[in-house]
Formats: sequence, C-alpha cells, structure tokens
Amino acid sequence: MSERRFTVEAEPAFRTAAANPYNAALARALAGEGVRIRDLSYLRLAFGRIDVVHLHWPDLTFLSGHRPSIMRARLLLFGAALSLARLRGTRLVWTVHNLESHETRGTPVLRERLRRMLARELDGILALSRSSLDAARAAHPELAALPGFVTPHGHYREDYDFSAGRREARERLGLPEDATLIVAVGQVRPYKNIPALLEAFRGVAGSPRLAVVGRASPPALGEEIARLAVEDPRVILDPEFQTEERIALWVRAADLVVLPYRKVLNSGAAMLALSGSRPVLVPALGSLVELRDELGDDWVRLFPEQLDAAELEEAIAWVRSRPADGTVDLSPYDWHTVAQRTLDAYREVRSAPRPASRGRAAASPTEHRSTTGSPIVPVATAPEPDAVSHASL
Repeated sequence: MSERRFTVEAEPAFRTAAANPYNAALARALAGEGVRIRDLSYLRLAFGRIDVVHLHWPDLTFLSGHRPSIMRARLLLFGAALSLARLRGTRLVWTVHNLESHETRGTPVLRERLRRMLARELDGILALSRSSLDAARAAHPELAALPGFVTPHGHYREDYDFSAGRREARERLGLPEDATLIVAVGQVRPYKNIPALLEAFRGVAGSPRLAVVGRASPPALGEEIARLAVEDPRVILDPEFQTEERIALWVRAADLVVLPYRKVLNSGAAMLALSGSRPVLVPALGSLVELRDELGDDWVRLFPEQLDAAELEEAIAWVRSRPADGTVDLSPYDWHTVAQRTLDAYREVRSAPRPASRGRAAASPTEHRSTTGSPIVPVATAPEPDAVSHASL
C-alpha cells in the first residue's frame, strides 16, 4: 500500500498567480516534493483528511470586501470547519509576511475576533527570515512560544522572462541607451514612499533618469506623484498597469532598482529585481539586511533611515563603477530548497501534540535542524499548561 500524500490546504495556493506569482511558485514546488496542495476549501477542511492549513494574509482572507456579515460568515465557517478537522489532527500555520496590514480591513470588532482566533488556533508561524521571525515574536508576544520556522522568499526566475539584455530592454521601452537609469517598479502604494523618492531625486546633480513605473492606489497618490514628476524633466512616469512582460523589461533596463520604503519587513520587489540580476538600493530594515548579508554588497546596497539626495548620488556612483551586466547567484532562494524547508516545517508542526491549553507564554526559542541539515527551524520551548496570554495578535 502506498503512503498517503501529505495534504495541505493553502490560502492562497494557486488562485492568486496572476496577481503575485509567489504563492503559486511555492505551491508548485511543494507539489514537486510530493505534497498534495490546493486552495483552501471549507468543505474539504471539514470533511477531508488535511494535514496542514497554511494561511498567508489572514486579514485579506477573512476581512476583505465591504460587508461585515460576509466577514463574520467566513470566520464562523472557517472556525467550524477547523474544529471538525482538528478531530483528524489538522494543524494551522501562518506565514507572517507583514507585521501590520497595508490596509485596514473589517470593523474593530471583527479584527479583534480574527486576532483572538489566530492566537487560539495557530500551531506554528513561518517567516521569510530570522529577523522577520524575531520581529513577529516581538510584535505579537502571544506567538513567542509557538514553533517558528524560517522559509525564505524564493526567486522569480521561473515566473518572469528576464532574457532581454539592457540595450534590448531599453529599445523596447523607448528609453535612452546611455543614461544611468534608476527604476521604482510595481504597484505604487503609500507605504512605498514614492513622493519622498521624487523629492530626494530632485536634489541629485547631473543627468541620471528616474522611472516610476506602476499604477498608484489610491488615485490621490497618483495625482501627487504626477505633480512632483512634472517638476523634473529627468523623471519618467509610466502610471499604467504593468504586464509581467513589461515589468521584466523595466527591471532589465534599469541600472539600479530602488525601494524607498519607510517601513518594511519583507520585500518581494527586491527579490524580483535581483531575479533579473539588477542591483537594489533598499532600507536597512527587516529581511533586507539578511538579504545583503547573503548576497553581498555588490548586489544589495542599504540606506539608513530616510533616503535623501546624498544617498542617491552615492548609489549612482556605485552602480556606475560596477559592471552593467552579470548574474547574481540566487541558489539559496531556489524554490526546491524553499519547498523542502517549508515541508520540514509542516511535518514538525503536524507531528507535535497540541496542548490542552491554547494559552501561549513567551519562551526562548531553541534551534532544530531540518532534514537537509540546515539550522533553519528555531522552535520555542513548550508553554506551561496553565500559561495564558491573550495579547493583541
């Protein structure tokens, strides 16, 4: 008799591939490791044999939309289905992508209900770096004693076509061949701090170009960016929705990709640029410091606190002094490796007994090793049975 496949319901797995390839890439890689993985179904969760439910953005899953009645129904249905699944040993994990949502969703009562549900039901947390795991524990003390696992963000080399060289990419985009080009690419949101980038660039001497590429949300932000851009003829503004093809071309056309964020825990945009073998200028925050440590300062340049004209000028001098082409080694971020580490995390959580009390007390994490031998899974010591913490999640 063949061994039953490890089964995961992920929210999301494949359904958001068009908006962000990350989850689908992870799901495909896990499937390659023999995992049966599907987008979350409450019906399958209630009546099927599910080993692990993997949440990524719980507020988006349960509190999206404008109707509180629908949000309440999602929470109730999920809670009921999970209660039935617990009888068959199902475990719940969450990848903490952000410490706080980029948008406020739901009502205060529903947000609190979601926080309490996660505090009560989670069996483990995943993070994209050690610093992210530490930050999640610090921000949410009730998670401190949960098993914690580091599963890095994989690269995008299988999801975008980065075959165009710098010259070809610029020709196809109608850009000057010789100018030093700084690019900020992706959906433009308030937390990405693009107006501050434009203000800083205005103080940069010489003739470098800055391209701000992507649709802004909310529209008022786009209007502010347009007003700032018109004041500097060196700024290129492409405020439309970008296809995957055009995103790849903008990355390959760039000499430097800049992320001027004020706050950040993880950045898929940095990994996107590096997947196209373009150096990045990023804040010394969150996982980005570890990214620099892993890949070196030939590819990742950090700026402290607020990005200003002097830092931009130094970064421009830096990219002008390095080869225009080259390929960064992203083997630590290969999806096969990421999937192995994620599956190790699933198995660790699935095999551990759930305590009768769901209260969590802060504990010093200890380090376990994955089946690949890497010290990737810091696991907190078990909480005392009577320890209870209901701090805000």
